[in-house]
Amino acid sequence: MKKKMFFLLLVIVLVTSAVIMIWFSGLEPSAYQVENDNDTNSSGLYNKASSLPNIIEIMNEEATLQLPLNDVPEYKRYLMNEQDFQTEIDRTQLEVLEVPSSETYSMLKYGCGTKACSTLLVKIDGRETHSLPMPEGILQDYKLSSDYQQVLIRYAYDEGGLVKRQILVAVDLKKLEIIPYASTDLEEAFMLKPTWPIISYEWIDNNHFTIETAALETSEYNVLKDWFDSNDRETRKVTIRLNSLD
Repeated sequence: MKKKMFFLLLVIVLVTSAVIMIWFSGLEPSAYQVENDNDTNSSGLYNKASSLPNIIEIMNEEATLQLPLNDVPEYKRYLMNEQDFQTEIDRTQLEVLEVPSSETYSMLKYGCGTKACSTLLVKIDGRETHSLPMPEGILQDYKLSSDYQQVLIRYAYDEGGLVKRQILVAVDLKKLEIIPYASTDLEEAFMLKPTWPIISYEWIDNNHFTIETAALETSEYNVLKDWFDSNDRETRKVTIRLNSLD
């Protein structure tokens, strides 16, 4: 009896071992394939990065920007993910901000679709280049504060050509940082998410500005569409205070 039990247990152990070995052997090719795929992807990105020039030129009709790619990592990553990076460089648009300063400030607009571009604010101070990722949208215009230390940049977002919403982003030019609004509610409505039309905006002082927007209770599409279609658009003014970055 004991011998029968022994042989039965031995058979169970052998069968179980065989099943486990077959299962693991089935996994090995997939794991190997994943490893090879990862190596291929990494190699592809490496080859693309190594083929990019160290310095590129972005031009418009009035200016040329010499841009060290290692100093603008967001833009470099974008080029690395494109099949033809030179074509993307040629398509990149340049707008130089008219800031009375020894530093040069430029806005790169790239990856443009039908309604929006990715944007990057580039600061060149002597031989140093710094960049600040900005929102994706249609760069509309900007206004400098009286001390030229801050700038408000307006982005537009069209909805079917009938409704246009905007956001207003404040930037500290010296620190090259986005300045938050003191009010989180106003920041959500006028900077973080395109919600209202911004008809006009003006600096009050270096920390305050006003926005003229639609005098409506809601920013729903149909309500805004009726407002844009109206010949008598009522507006309201909102005063916004910026938080200090100090």
